[in-house]
Amino acid sequence: MITCGENHFKRVLAIMSDGKNGAPCGACREFMAQLMEGHYQDVEVMLDYENEKIVTLGELTPDWWL
Repeated sequence: MITCGENHFKRVLAIMSDGKNGAPCGACREFMAQLMEGHYQDVEVMLDYENEKIVTLGELTPDWWL
């Protein structure tokens, strides 16, 4: 995605080394927030695929760079 020049996305699914999904690491959250400054708060992040738990990147990254 990034290597193709894209910098806007709506949803994120992070796959962990054990094959399960979870939250993106702090560095990835910061990178996404920098790419979509002003719009990152609304990006949906699936924390738990089996239970369909979704939060926003804004909830995971509150008060980013005050």
